Amino acid sequence: MDLSGWVSTALEESPDVASSRASVDIAEAGVLGSRSFLWPDLGLSASAGHTWTGPGDIPGGTGEDYSSYSYSLTLSQELLGEGGASWLDLSASRYGLQAARASHRQQVLSKVMDVISAYYGVVEARELLQSARRAHRRSTGRLERTQALYDVGGATSLELTQARVGESGDRLDVARRRQGLTGAYYDLYEAAGIEADGRFAVDFGAVLEPLSAEEALSLSMDYSGNPGLNAAEADVREASASLSARKRAYWPTLSARGSWSWSDDEPELAEVPDNDSWNVSLNLSWSVFDGWLRESRIQSARGSYLRSRASLESVERSLATETAGARDQLLNSIESYRISLMAREQARQQLDLSRRSYEMGATSLLDLLDAQQQLAEAEASVVSARMECLLQEAQLLVLLGRTPRLGE
Repeated sequence: MDLSGWVSTALEESPDVASSRASVDIAEAGVLGSRSFLWPDLGLSASAGHTWTGPGDIPGGTGEDYSSYSYSLTLSQELLGEGGASWLDLSASRYGLQAARASHRQQVLSKVMDVISAYYGVVEARELLQSARRAHRRSTGRLERTQALYDVGGATSLELTQARVGESGDRLDVARRRQGLTGAYYDLYEAAGIEADGRFAVDFGAVLEPLSAEEALSLSMDYSGNPGLNAAEADVREASASLSARKRAYWPTLSARGSWSWSDDEPELAEVPDNDSWNVSLNLSWSVFDGWLRESRIQSARGSYLRSRASLESVERSLATETAGARDQLLNSIESYRISLMAREQARQQLDLSRRSYEMGATSLLDLLDAQQQLAEAEASVVSARMECLLQEAQLLVLLGRTPRLGE
């Protein structure tokens, strides 16, 4: 799979993403519940009973029994709850939904970044393994030539030993790089949330190329789309609306109510016009004293508001610093990648010069082996610098609230 395939798999399997998505569902249900005051409440009730009476010791007892049946229908509608607190609670719940969606977006980007880091870890480990194998082939070829020269007396035992040591060191490096690639794959499986059974592998032909310095400088540094910032802003709005709603507790509540009822000693509704009743009323209620409950709720809401404001300021300051630092790190990594390419070319030329000098007898075999080692290190530096560019780019885009590049 390419990077987009690994990311899609991770998002489908991640319990953290599923949990944040469930939080969005909960917030949507909260908005729906907060809107309930916009609709009237309709209630229907019915009852049936039978009563026995007897003379006993009660004066005037009749010894009769009778049945009774009743139905009632009640409709009530809030007109103005606590001076409009219900409307403010509805606004608060909508801001809460915005915060939940932003937090879900943040969780998604966090998971994407985890997969990207693990994915490029595999790519780096594989390219380092290839670099180590190239170095091993060079040292193996040098050992074979040195052995041939030694057999005809053209090389000393010291030079043969040096060649053997160089070949064994490169062979050991290949084994270590192979082990590193296996470990990197396990990290990628874990980040993607799938079993490490070897069913999936990385499509190394789809690996991206780093941005140029000009492309990096052209990136917009507007971080207003950062989901963490968006969630903090929505939290402040939610807390502000909740505080305003709690302050409305000193206001009265106005509601309208209408009801219809019927009762008779027979269950049939044949004589409804004679036995039913209607009632329509406007109700105004005002809580004068509630044991300081309103004050405690207002104080709690004010504390939540102040806490959310402080959190927002902290997020804004951190983002301003982190985005500027991330861009500088991206530019530095691009420059380091450029320098590493130059160093690799210089190491190749140095190896070619050392080989010719050794063949002419101007340098020792040890100098040639050192040049081979320097080329191997330069090739590894190019690999690491390239992966660092791609990682720094992804981290900057995540800070800006954008989805990193997952493919061309």
